[in-house]
Amino acid sequence: MAEFNFNADEELFSRLPEKAFYTVVDNKVVSADGNISGGYICAIGDRITMQHLGMIKELADRSGVSFAFREPFAICGKQVLIAVTDRYSEELNRAFKAFTGDADVIHVKNIPDLSKPGVILLDMDSTCIQIECIDEIAKAYGVGKQISEITSMAMHGKLDFKQSLRKRVGLLKYAPVSILDKIRNSLPIMPGFPELIRLLQSKGWKTAIASGGFMPFVNKLKEDFGLDLVRANTFEIEGDHLTGGLIGEIVDSTVKVATLHELCAKYDIPKEQSIAVGDGANDLPMINESGLGFAIHAKPIVREKATATINTLGLDAIVCVLTAYSNLKSM
Repeated sequence: MAEFNFNADEELFSRLPEKAFYTVVDNKVVSADGNISGGYICAIGDRITMQHLGMIKELADRSGVSFAFREPFAICGKQVLIAVTDRYSEELNRAFKAFTGDADVIHVKNIPDLSKPGVILLDMDSTCIQIECIDEIAKAYGVGKQISEITSMAMHGKLDFKQSLRKRVGLLKYAPVSILDKIRNSLPIMPGFPELIRLLQSKGWKTAIASGGFMPFVNKLKEDFGLDLVRANTFEIEGDHLTGGLIGEIVDSTVKVATLHELCAKYDIPKEQSIAVGDGANDLPMINESGLGFAIHAKPIVREKATATINTLGLDAIVCVLTAYSNLKSM
């Protein structure tokens, strides 16, 4: 039995023996039976401290959830704590979503198994990369303010996506194609994206993007990271300039869900082995249609309604969750 100060900014990492389960009773960390089921808690941060464990305990108690956790361990330069719970609680899920400290904490019913085939479908803008490409095009063309305001309204769910996209693209009429090339060749990758794709591909998973953005940029990611499928919108171009129009079907929330279904059917992957990740309102249907959906650095409406949220870290948080579950299964 170990007694800790749960108000101390002291690492829990390496304080406990490996390959055992623990819980907290009367401010003491005691051995526990990990043979419970109902859900999972996972905390990821640069450091997992006594304060984090104390916060998890307090919120779990309020929600009537019991948990047994493994000693934290290191993945991708982060410290990770995973726990099994005796039941799943929407109240606890919401409480962790609201946490905006120096770690991400999630509470979910199920976590996909890396040892089995699976698929991940991601949004691109502000998910795989750290920008909204259309806003960058707009800035370069001198219509940044007008377009960013429309983008913000659409991503917050205050404007129909198709309507907003046509309005934004219309403002780019006569923009030179050279702007697209410049942005395409300098895409700022979201931290953790390479690690996530590398991990999943090493396990035989299918990796794909369905974006309300544009094909030049998703094609660049497909080329650089060997993705199985990318789907996005196509600019109409005449000569060396944009016309202000689009060609073909607009990739909206309906198309994103259909893409998820298509991938699962094509590769015979059950829903529980699918992951979807995005940040905007048009990503919510695919996020909630997947086996495990993540909202990353998302707008309030998306954080509120998504299965799990990443508020602080990058996509390496998903690497940590999946690897932690694999480690848990190996006990």
